[in-house]
Amino acid sequence: MKPKPRLPFVCLCLVFGMVTGGCLRAEEVLPQAIGELQLKAATEPFEPVEIRTSGIVTWIDPGEGKFFQLQDRTGGVQVSFTNVDWPLVGDTVEIEGRLERGPYAPVISNARFRHKGRGIRPVAANASGGGLLNGEYNGELVDVHGWVRSAEMVSPTTFSAVLSSGSARVTVRVSNARTLNPEDLIAAKIWMRGVAVPVRARGGLRQLVDVQVLASTDDDFHVFRREPSDPWKSPIRPLQQAFQYRPGFTRGDRVRVRGELVYERDGVAYLNDGKSGIAVRGAGAAKLKRGDQVEAVGFPDLEDFLPVLSDAVFASFPPEGGAVAPKPMPVDDLVDGLQHAAYVTVRGRLLDRLHAPSPDGSGILVLALNTPRGVFTAELEEKQGENVSYLEEGCTLDASGICLVSADGAGNSTSFKVLIPDRNSIRVVEHASFFTVKRLLVLLSIALGGLAAVAIFAYFISRRNLKLAAEMRERTAVTAERNRLARDLHDTLEQGLTGIHLQLHSIGNSEEDASPDTRERLQAVDVLVRQCHAEMRQSIWNLRSVALEQFDLAEAIERAARSIALGSNIELEVKRSGVPVKLPPLIEDNLLRIGQEAVTNAVKHARAGSLTVELNTAPESVTLTVSDDGSGIQGGSRPGHFGLTGMGERAVRIGGKLELTENPGGGTLVRVKVPLRNGSSRNQYEPAHSSTHQDPRR
Repeated sequence: MKPKPRLPFVCLCLVFGMVTGGCLRAEEVLPQAIGELQLKAATEPFEPVEIRTSGIVTWIDPGEGKFFQLQDRTGGVQVSFTNVDWPLVGDTVEIEGRLERGPYAPVISNARFRHKGRGIRPVAANASGGGLLNGEYNGELVDVHGWVRSAEMVSPTTFSAVLSSGSARVTVRVSNARTLNPEDLIAAKIWMRGVAVPVRARGGLRQLVDVQVLASTDDDFHVFRREPSDPWKSPIRPLQQAFQYRPGFTRGDRVRVRGELVYERDGVAYLNDGKSGIAVRGAGAAKLKRGDQVEAVGFPDLEDFLPVLSDAVFASFPPEGGAVAPKPMPVDDLVDGLQHAAYVTVRGRLLDRLHAPSPDGSGILVLALNTPRGVFTAELEEKQGENVSYLEEGCTLDASGICLVSADGAGNSTSFKVLIPDRNSIRVVEHASFFTVKRLLVLLSIALGGLAAVAIFAYFISRRNLKLAAEMRERTAVTAERNRLARDLHDTLEQGLTGIHLQLHSIGNSEEDASPDTRERLQAVDVLVRQCHAEMRQSIWNLRSVALEQFDLAEAIERAARSIALGSNIELEVKRSGVPVKLPPLIEDNLLRIGQEAVTNAVKHARAGSLTVELNTAPESVTLTVSDDGSGIQGGSRPGHFGLTGMGERAVRIGGKLELTENPGGGTLVRVKVPLRNGSSRNQYEPAHSSTHQDPRR
């Protein structure tokens, strides 16, 4: 029996294996070049992502932490790993980790690596300082050349130095540096191979601030040339010649200078030898004492087109002889820039005092001084400038200190400022006038405040006056309307009632011819007319009593008397005596009405030829007298009229007494005297205001 062919089954297994293997590989993360990862991290939007890559380890130092530098042919990156074992420089590794943006450049964190064997380090790029500082070689292996400006061992096995490379200063660090001596390497020309990495970035902007180059061993550090001689044994150069041309001088040569320390600020020592000054920057500047003789060895440099001795080493000696004195200098000589770092005295008029922050937090007092050539500033550290409140704006003073020149982009001098060592370096030449700008501003502010207060006061007064004027207009209108109503009532109803009364009176002679019922009705009508007439006269007086709202009592009585006597042949005389006293409204109103009634009776019934009205006011009492030369008393008031009875009631109402006597010269004399309580303006008999006792003028 023939066996069955197995070829179809084998082919099926092969196809299944290929499909299964392809699916498994599809689930794995494919390796990516470092350059691709850098591009991915710089693309927006970006979220941390798991990646896989490989490369050669270019730097690692267990003393710095669990991270190393990895590089392939497309770029370099920093890798933080979690493995227990450590890779070596030159190892080829494959890593899987988390790609993040990092403070400046992308980094890989939480990575695990697998050894792939040894490899060859990438070719190092020849980098200058400027190329390093712009991030061009970030994470890559570079060769850097330069002159050692300063050097130190930051740990027993780690060497650190600052190189002057190209136009920049670059920090280099060498791990496992067991053969390097920092003191022997100052001013040496070297080259070093290492990895360029960012030191720090600016906040969340991811902007590069500084770069350093890391080498794994001192085998990557090479010295071309060392300093040929000890600079401390070289001649001391005068400060004025420190930056002048010398044949054969190189960037690695140092200069030795000597002078008195005049001032130190922000790591810069300002020395002066009595003829010239110099700015010296060095790590030990803050330890120097003002007034000491200081020797310094440093590199001549330019900062912002101005000379400075950089990376200097200092040696201090006790003071010798007298202290260096500042040179009085006109402003014109300082503006040209030839006195940079010199110890000078300059005069100016104080315009203002400002406070500015300082790196140490103590603050800086900035004095703005005016000169014929413009305004310059003098700065005094506030910890040195205690008790300078005596400096008033407007005073003229001499400021002694270090002249610092500012230059533009072409190196031309533009301005200067003076650094004042202490408050004793400020001398007031001429005190400020009393009328300083500040005082004038204060006086102007006070004057403006006064004007504003006057304007506000005038505004409220004008509003009050407008309100009073409106009230006066309203009161005048009301008074005019009341007077019009009184005139209308007098000219119409009162005259009509008078006519009716006369007609009834004329009928009186023929009452006997009428029946008793008719006579009774006529008498009732006569009484009713008399009552209506009296009430009408009372209403007219009430309307006209508003004269007291416009005039005082004497003027109101005079106007009322003249109005009543108008059209008659009576000679009217009004007198006023005593001291002015403000009377309560109740007394004024009732006296006015008593006077009106007395004058009316004299005009209508007494057939008088002359009439005298006199008002006497005193602190204790007020007296109103009305006298005439008429027919005299005729037996009291007539029935139905507002006569003596009404006047008596009004007098009693205000606590006074009415007297009715015959005038010695003929006629009638009416006098009412009202006592006042202690000369006050309120009468003792004045009733309290209530719903039933109101001002009768209202």
